[in-house]
Amino acid sequence: MEHEIRLYTQPLCGYCDIIKEMLDKAGYVYYTIDITKVDGSKRFLKERNHKTVPQLYVGDTHVNKKDTLEYSIEELSNIINEARLDPCFANWPDGNGEQGL
Repeated sequence: MEHEIRLYTQPLCGYCDIIKEMLDKAGYVYYTIDITKVDGSKRFLKERNHKTVPQLYVGDTHVNKKDTLEYSIEELSNIINEARLDPCFANWPDGNGEQGL
């Protein structure tokens, strides 16, 4: 689905729990993909040069570009909504400071 929200996570990831809580509070419907259980998900992240989780995608657009703790719910919502409208949004560099793969 073009605007489907996917959150790549792994167990015992505090940052993953934080971003899930923000998404829940903002009322988003999203799919959680546990990279330790879903075949090909870790490869998907590595092919896109991600070294950490969580990684949040809207369709094919990567949206979380900085440390999870730096986001407010409002900012994350704005970024998700912008990604749903603007395909050029995908060209930002990857964030850092999250849990390694």
